[in-house]
Amino acid sequence: MMTDVQQRIDLFGEDEAALGQTLTAMSRSIQRRVFNSGISEDIQNIEQEIQDLNEAISQRTKAVTRKAQDLYEMKYGEGRQKSEEEKMKEVQQLQSQLERTKEITGVVVEKYSKQTDDPGTDSHCSVEGSILGNQFSVQFDVDIPQEGKHVTFRNLDVSVADDLFQRLQQPLIQLSDNNAVGSFFSLVGQYSRWNRHREDTFRYFTQKYPDTVSTDSEDNTILLLQSPQTHDSLTLCICWSFTLDPLCQFHPDLKLEVIVNKQLLEADKENVIKEAPQMFQKIVESHGIERGIDAMIKLMDGT
Repeated sequence: MMTDVQQRIDLFGEDEAALGQTLTAMSRSIQRRVFNSGISEDIQNIEQEIQDLNEAISQRTKAVTRKAQDLYEMKYGEGRQKSEEEKMKEVQQLQSQLERTKEITGVVVEKYSKQTDDPGTDSHCSVEGSILGNQFSVQFDVDIPQEGKHVTFRNLDVSVADDLFQRLQQPLIQLSDNNAVGSFFSLVGQYSRWNRHREDTFRYFTQKYPDTVSTDSEDNTILLLQSPQTHDSLTLCICWSFTLDPLCQFHPDLKLEVIVNKQLLEADKENVIKEAPQMFQKIVESHGIERGIDAMIKLMDGT
């Protein structure tokens, strides 16, 4: 049996008064089937059809998404086939980055290799090159971090030239034990800059004043100033070495030592020789090492 049912539908509900204007309630006639039996089964069938349709839409969406990702990877991802122009551009960018790194840090990478395990959580790296002319080789393991964690270095092994190792033996062993990769490059870089500056400065003055200036035959960190007239009685020794703090930070150490015989020291009534180390230190702090050495050479000539 079918019955016509008139039903009033209020589109605005109780909020109608809050709109601040008179709204006309709208109503329409609908027909509702009323069955004595079987309505629950119809509803269940409809719900099942909706569920099946939603599942089909979900599967189709996933398939389309995967296909889109595959197409994106083929066109833009790392696994795509790059053109020769793109490869050349990447090589040029890499060369530019290496030159920039060399200019800033003095580091030249000659060989580099990286091996990553199957899970992709650990890598073994090997780097060979030079830092301002000092050859080095570094090997270490890297724990690839999960989200929110930091990179961890392990099993650091460093190798440098013998002369460099002799000067930095203890700090290099300490840095290796602590797996301090960054500190290794920082320490060797600071030492290399200091060593190059010292060698260039000493070479300049030995060439400019060959009769007065020479380097110590047993220690090349010492510059000797000796006047031809008083070389047997007075020698100024400019000692340009370095110190390292407990954190392996590099600190240049520059000072003047005086070797003078007793007779010349007693003849120095104005204490010029005695006060020479303090004078040298002040000039270096205010005007630099070159001006300090020049001042000591003039002091020798006036003695």
